[in-house]
Amino acid sequence: MHLVLLCRALRARLVFLSFLGGLFLGLPMQAAERPNLIVLIADDVGWEEWGCYGHPVVRTPNVDALARNGRRYTQAFLTASSCSPSRSSIITGRYPHNLGPGAELHLPVAPNLPWLPSLLRQQGYYTVLVGKNHMSVDFASGKAPFEPRWDLVEKGQVPGNSGLESKWVETLQNRPKDKPFFFWLAAADAHRGWDGDLQWNESLYGPMYRPEAVVVPPYLRDDEATRKDLASYYNEITRFDYYVGVLVRSLEQEKLLENTLILVLADNGRPFPRAKTRLHDSGMKTGLVAHWPARVTRPGVACESLVSSVDITPTLMEAAGGPPIPTAQGVSFMSTFADPSTSVRKHAFSEHNWHDYEAHARAVRSEGYLYIRNHRPEKAWQGPADSVGSPSHPSSPRARPKP
Repeated sequence: MHLVLLCRALRARLVFLSFLGGLFLGLPMQAAERPNLIVLIADDVGWEEWGCYGHPVVRTPNVDALARNGRRYTQAFLTASSCSPSRSSIITGRYPHNLGPGAELHLPVAPNLPWLPSLLRQQGYYTVLVGKNHMSVDFASGKAPFEPRWDLVEKGQVPGNSGLESKWVETLQNRPKDKPFFFWLAAADAHRGWDGDLQWNESLYGPMYRPEAVVVPPYLRDDEATRKDLASYYNEITRFDYYVGVLVRSLEQEKLLENTLILVLADNGRPFPRAKTRLHDSGMKTGLVAHWPARVTRPGVACESLVSSVDITPTLMEAAGGPPIPTAQGVSFMSTFADPSTSVRKHAFSEHNWHDYEAHARAVRSEGYLYIRNHRPEKAWQGPADSVGSPSHPSSPRARPKP
């Protein structure tokens, strides 16, 4: 009898110790299972210029590989095709006109709005911005203390490469190893003026593009100046893609790729006439690729559901296991990782506010239709200054027919 009681007591103690061990071991295990999050954002790259979207000339093998092994979105749209409003909209999950002054180019976001990196820091993430920032806060209109947003902000420029991608891997290697991380890696490629031509490294990027090989969009003048302009633009896209590959290989070497959610997109359409800042698809539609081997099922199957860039922050927050963001106006599209046929929204809204020139226009997309309303019809319906001043602009002296 005493032996039976002793065995029962020992068994109960072992069960209790096993429970405690599982409890304490479970805490770091849960932290380790949280995904790392990376947003790779190109600057001024049209959705048609990725190989995985069917471009016959531009070489983007690394982004294409992420699409083959992840999810490519065929109906992804920006809220603004304007640098700082677009980026600020993504990072807050709010439409540009609800950002305070930040609705317009170069202006700051209202200080009361939470940013994704701040919220992720509260969840134990290490948050980093490398490259082009172009997002700011109107601190003067708020009251301190303000929630820190980034653990590290790194410009990322090195001699011989002003594309701002060269320190991505270095930042990855130097991160604290005991935390999941959120990296916002923002290239300057392919923003005008083109510097990729002068900094080209053929051994890394392959041959430069030839003007006679480019694909001229039907709304641009097909002449020598435009073709040279497009060739320089292609060069910068390929340089961006090269560094995407370098980063992915580094993630593989550190055995991080399986549980890292990578999103690749651009902030604007191409910086050419009828694209950047425009509400047409050539300005607002973006390539969007999601890669997360641990969670994306049926990799390589495209998602044709409508998604918006305002949905990115809710998606990343859900992926991190954090609570919904009350101020976010987007919806998570994480359900499309498991089922690409899932529909998350019926409408995608976009806007054009001041960007070098006065403008006020709105657009809505739904069921394959686009409705645009221009509230400044008396103003010129043109693109930003970098496009208007480019060799490809129809009114440029090179493009005007001789009298």
